[in-house]
Amino acid sequence: MTQAFIFDFDGTLVDSEQAIYQCFQSITEQLAPERLEYSKNILIGPPLCDTASEILGTEHQKLLDEFVQLFITMHDEQVIQHTHVYPDVDHVLKHLHERNIPMALATNKRVAPTQKLINHFNWNKYFKFIECSDSEPLIKNKNSMVKKIIKNDSFFKNAFLIGDTVNDGLVANKNNLKFIKASYGYGKKQDWSSIKIFNQIDHLYEILEYLY
Repeated sequence: MTQAFIFDFDGTLVDSEQAIYQCFQSITEQLAPERLEYSKNILIGPPLCDTASEILGTEHQKLLDEFVQLFITMHDEQVIQHTHVYPDVDHVLKHLHERNIPMALATNKRVAPTQKLINHFNWNKYFKFIECSDSEPLIKNKNSMVKKIIKNDSFFKNAFLIGDTVNDGLVANKNNLKFIKASYGYGKKQDWSSIKIFNQIDHLYEILEYLY
């Protein structure tokens, strides 16, 4: 039986942490400077609106739309220059593709920067489905994205889900998928005690041992 894989994007396949933090800090310093220190330790990975709301705090929620728009403009202009592929990712995706292993992508990143990066890295041919937070008019959470992937192709009902944050693990557990924790990603300081982890990896190439 051939296995399928559902990948998270940021923190699993690519690393744009530095650019994202720079954007968050620059905008916070402009709109709510007293929240600057908080922005330096925010978790990268949740949807943009959720993260922006958390950075601003209850006292600055009226600035949320402005924060989001500033981030979109700033981030999307520099996303290619400041996003790096983790080691071995190109090799792993190419190998899985050559073996006809079905792959899908589920990310809280928006469509525009996600597709910009996928085009840049020439990865379009690898993924059967690419689900982003704003792929549809109503913003979707990752659980909804994964459910849609499974609904569109039942082969993914038995997939491995590979991600780097607790939320990725929760989504895998809710959908009865085998969760592989990318320990090199952004969730190092999170509390993982409630997550059922099938295995954890320090490098993406380690998933190749699950092919059968």
